[in-house]
Amino acid sequence: MLRYVVAIFLLIGFAASAAPASNPAVLPVWSTMQAQTNRYVSAHGLRAFAGGYSEDGLEFWTFPLQLVSGYTLDFVRPGAPSIAGITVLTSVEVDPLGVTRLYTGPDFRVRERITTRAKYPGVLVRFTVQGGRDLQLRVNFHPALNLMWPAGIGGQEMAWDEGAHGFLLSEPTRRFSALISSPQAAEHSQPNNDRRGSDFHRSLFLTLEPSRCAQGRCATLVLVGQSESSEDVHATTVSLLRASDAPAAEDVKRFDGTGIMKVTTPDTDANRAIAWAQIALEQAWTCNARLGCALVAGYGPSHGARRPQYAWYFAGDGLLATQALLDEGHYARAAEELEFIYRYQHPDNGMIWHEISQSAAFLDWAKDYPYLYVHVDITFDFLAVLAEYDRVTADQAFLARHWPATLKAYSYCLSTLDDGDGLPRVPADKMSGNEQDRLTDELTLSAAWVEAAQAMSELAASMGDAALSDQAEAASLRARASLRSRYRDTKAQRWISGFSRSGAAGESTSAADLAAITSGAATPEEASATLDLLATPAYLTPWGLRSKPTTARDYDASAYAKGSVWGHGTAAAAGILWQARRPDAANALWQSLVPWASADSLGHMHEVMSGSAFTPQSESVPEQTWSSAGFLSAAIGGMLGLQSDARENLLHFAPQLPASWASVRIEHVRVGKSVVDLEWRATNEKTTLDVRNTGPTFRLRWTQAATADGTLSPTMIEREILPGGTRLSVP
Repeated sequence: MLRYVVAIFLLIGFAASAAPASNPAVLPVWSTMQAQTNRYVSAHGLRAFAGGYSEDGLEFWTFPLQLVSGYTLDFVRPGAPSIAGITVLTSVEVDPLGVTRLYTGPDFRVRERITTRAKYPGVLVRFTVQGGRDLQLRVNFHPALNLMWPAGIGGQEMAWDEGAHGFLLSEPTRRFSALISSPQAAEHSQPNNDRRGSDFHRSLFLTLEPSRCAQGRCATLVLVGQSESSEDVHATTVSLLRASDAPAAEDVKRFDGTGIMKVTTPDTDANRAIAWAQIALEQAWTCNARLGCALVAGYGPSHGARRPQYAWYFAGDGLLATQALLDEGHYARAAEELEFIYRYQHPDNGMIWHEISQSAAFLDWAKDYPYLYVHVDITFDFLAVLAEYDRVTADQAFLARHWPATLKAYSYCLSTLDDGDGLPRVPADKMSGNEQDRLTDELTLSAAWVEAAQAMSELAASMGDAALSDQAEAASLRARASLRSRYRDTKAQRWISGFSRSGAAGESTSAADLAAITSGAATPEEASATLDLLATPAYLTPWGLRSKPTTARDYDASAYAKGSVWGHGTAAAAGILWQARRPDAANALWQSLVPWASADSLGHMHEVMSGSAFTPQSESVPEQTWSSAGFLSAAIGGMLGLQSDARENLLHFAPQLPASWASVRIEHVRVGKSVVDLEWRATNEKTTLDVRNTGPTFRLRWTQAATADGTLSPTMIEREILPGGTRLSVP
């Protein structure tokens, strides 16, 4: 017990005395003392990234290059056994700009701060040491200097660069290089050209001898990569070493929350999860020198060969994230993501692409690899999100600039339709949402076509093409009518998820059942029965909704998609429950996702959990962008009921909050050219809404749901909101 108390005292003292300027007060910080195992940690930059599980070692990237893997830390002193850092790792602290790990030994405390700077292709690691007068730091790692899978580099070499005090990694063409160095470098691994033990990927070490600084003794490690002729590892290293302990202003601005929505509820855990979902979205924004800047699908340990899952560009994941960006009011970032998706659209048939490796620019990605144009469903989803962008922003110039490409995307969707029923079929060489079971058609894909055609109708109307608008609307209505005859098993009273190539009907899935509701194919009675079914133990867990019920023939709680619990699927289900005016069930389902934000990587949500326990499924990615995006969109569009229409200059506000919440504050809501703050409060007698409008007049449509006890009936108020403050109340 005494040892525990002393350790806590040391940590508190260390935090107070060594807190640097690198964690500015304007940015949130999340810390945990459960740090040693099963805690993914990461530092995200525009051009660089570090991440991994501490017990396995971290990997460092300057996209598209992996610099090193297996990075670990030991503490050494003359004549004494070394101490593995993982054994004295006592806490982890994350913020939007990096990660800090704290180590507490018998007579020393070490702070390790891992961060990036702006667009520099490098990672900066700063160490602060207190106590342990003769303590040295030994950094261990495996050199990599290789492109992200599936590209690769050969002939790598390692040499000691005396002037830079570090290891210089290179290859014969000199196109790619890396420098791992420290001004405090002392003892280090020696270059080895012997016939044995000279493998390039062997473990290397670099011992750092901290020098005096204001906080005690300090050392700095810099890991830098070069993949372009305009870059130089030595120049980048110098720039990073000159960087202040305080973060760059442009880095802080990306995460300070100005310009996007802020939600404050009575639930502090929910507030933190929402705020960090917004941070996770921005951390996913990555720049590749050759491909451009866009959202990656997430981050996790490399699986097998140089791919920190899923640090590729996925158009489908990007579209889900774009919806969340629109919901939070980050219109500029949403436009940038859509621009990136347009850039790699199939030039001939208009199909929207599926995935792009960070190393794709070094390959013939479209010709030699089967990953670019493979998913039929993404083109359908693209049109729906584009229509949402148009409605929310009224950015006519953007739509006009991309109208020819948009028509191509719509033409591709039309090319997949069956003449008999007007529903899409999956070409033999393509796939749709279900990657595990190759189907000829899916209910979810057909429902996506209903939405995509309606979206095209709205887009055409925005462009003044009335004929196309009418044609697209007719296609949507026809598809909705055909859905029922194609996918409804009237005898078994269930929805068929799809059909195999042999014509066999697929089993029910929660995604297909919900798609039948959102597409309008289900009758009100069928929709109600489906939602009742999804609330049964076969589907529902305390941590979310299973993708398949436990009663399914092929149910497997540990499988990737045969009964596991998906974060974005659970969030989507909550959204449908709010639409169905089932707030209690919706709120409970959404709140079941709040603990996901601390289950592994702090502030991030896993891709998928087991169907039998609240633990990540074995293949799951710890920082899955679409899980955070789905959670955020469900909160804003579902629970808060916020929907902005810039073309109509109208803001919908239809909150369906947990019964225990008596208030909620929503700041920086964008509607047209206005920026609005809303403060909602409920008492036993009435509900009050204070509106602060810092822009021109707009229309507000406030729909207040009935109270659970029936004391207040549903009410709708529509008003012109002038600049300044306005108070509304019901009754």
